[in-house]
Amino acid sequence: MRRVQPRRLSRNRDNTSILSGHAYTLELLSGSDRQCIELMRMSCEAYLRLCIHFRQRLWLQDSRHVSIEEKIAMFLTIIGHNGRYIVIKRRFQHSSEIVHKYFHEVLNAMMKFAKEVIVPTTFDPNPDIPENNRMLRRVFKVLVGALDGTLVHAVIPITQQTAYRGRGKGKCYQNVLGICDFNMIFTFVWAGWEGVAHDARVLTEIMAELNNGFPFPPPNKYYLCDVAYAKTRGFLAPYRNVRYWLGDFRRRRAMTKEEKFNHAHAKLRNVIERAYGVLKARFPILDKMAIMTQISIKDINYGKMIAIV
Repeated sequence: MRRVQPRRLSRNRDNTSILSGHAYTLELLSGSDRQCIELMRMSCEAYLRLCIHFRQRLWLQDSRHVSIEEKIAMFLTIIGHNGRYIVIKRRFQHSSEIVHKYFHEVLNAMMKFAKEVIVPTTFDPNPDIPENNRMLRRVFKVLVGALDGTLVHAVIPITQQTAYRGRGKGKCYQNVLGICDFNMIFTFVWAGWEGVAHDARVLTEIMAELNNGFPFPPPNKYYLCDVAYAKTRGFLAPYRNVRYWLGDFRRRRAMTKEEKFNHAHAKLRNVIERAYGVLKARFPILDKMAIMTQISIKDINYGKMIAIV
């Protein structure tokens, strides 16, 4: 008997845009730098150099239907605009599964890339302190950067939300420790700690593990930190129980030597606050992560996603 082949069901095409994801990526690359910066948060030249670097390092490879350039474009669009998978699916003409797969593929590559670029370039006193704070170098001659923690929104499984909920109006956050120089360039970032964890505990645990690669300053060099951290070798904290925050000095100028020290300290340490502010404004996914782009606990523990961007 002749074997009857089963009839293959016709598949309804879901994505019907004329412009495919590959064509859209080429349009970005051939367009203006302004368009590329607005959509992917970097210039065309920087974007191409990033793709070439990932290809040479073999961190990413072209798949049958999706190139490295398109994978990174989807990733940057998501983190740059907190885009949902459904939006990226329609824009790049791929299924949600494909978008999810390549998002995490690029994320893993970015983790490796972060270990290369987020490193201290030098421990010499930074000569590029802003002009209005340059006179403060007479007081702080051996500073190499500023250190502080911040809360970054995270989507956590229900069974683990208790440890991550706190200090954030009931939302789940991870506590991120960062160090930057006076050019607002991050030199160390570690993410993944629970939102309820104290900043001092995070720093202590990170320094205790040598594999974390914490950049200890050399002798007689210091990081600026606030009163949440202990004043020990390598960490210069302000006087306790003395006015410190810049807002405290708006109505009445510093009078005592302790207040003058704290005022100068706050002016310089404010660079880490501005760095966090610029980062969160540029990448809204750090402030409110979409449910559809949630990152697993395993990804969070690898840390350093914040500093990539």
